[in-house]
Amino acid sequence: MIVNPNAGRLSKRARDEVVDVLRSRFRIEAFATSARGTGIPIAQDAVDSGANLVIAFGGDGHVNEVANGLAGTHAVLGIVPGGTMNVFARALGVPMDPMLAIDHLVELCERPPVQVPLGMMDDRYFTFSAGCGFDAEAAARVERYVPSKRRFGEIFFYWSAFRVLAGSYRRRAPSMTLKGPFGTIPVSMAIASNAGPYAYLAGRPVEIAPRVALDAGLDVFALKTMRIEALPMYAWRVIVSGDLVEHPDVRYEHDQSEFEVVSEVPFSRHVDGEPLAPATSARFCIQRDALRVVAPR
Repeated sequence: MIVNPNAGRLSKRARDEVVDVLRSRFRIEAFATSARGTGIPIAQDAVDSGANLVIAFGGDGHVNEVANGLAGTHAVLGIVPGGTMNVFARALGVPMDPMLAIDHLVELCERPPVQVPLGMMDDRYFTFSAGCGFDAEAAARVERYVPSKRRFGEIFFYWSAFRVLAGSYRRRAPSMTLKGPFGTIPVSMAIASNAGPYAYLAGRPVEIAPRVALDAGLDVFALKTMRIEALPMYAWRVIVSGDLVEHPDVRYEHDQSEFEVVSEVPFSRHVDGEPLAPATSARFCIQRDALRVVAPR
């Protein structure tokens, strides 16, 4: 079991209770991450030590790290949600209540694991989304204010997005180029999705890739330009009407095997909400059957 002690939505007492129940249900060793990125080598060490099941207890970024340590190995990933949105856990049908998630895990461990694809940005796997540009800047801002993230949860991401756009003089012109079998498109933001939805707001799914499926390729959502005055309309069309992909500012491509984003100047990047170092290019592809997970078939 690999625990993120700074997971977003649970108190220390609640986390300790979950760990105690996991210890009572499984014969496990427990490890805790100490900083961003440390979940990957801990998961790799677990595989090298012969672990058959590695349980990630934390949020989306934590699950991403553990998945990167397990991808392509015999070990199986189990998830106990402890974060703010828990998008990949929801996509796999894992209950959001940690205690129910443990019952779910125990029951499904009696069945063969499910193999799922993962997206890749360069050499880093992602479970549900990876982005370049604006949303990566918002994700980085969220991670700079962890206490606010824990206190305000989902809404803090959207406030951070608003602050990032407001700080860029109200408008984002295209600064990157999206290239793939679909053509070459100037964009201000590009997001690759392996599973959906992209996020949640007050329990409602935020859909930017309405056709994405975990058993298909990657979907691409890109905004060619961004205007702060259009944010309410973007929000309405993504949460309520569900037709943002039909807006003229948007380019949407379904079931892609590979594509890339390039720019003359470095742009921000993220995988599953975890910021990565800026770069002037990012290559995306799908890796079939990359990860074995505990999930219903």
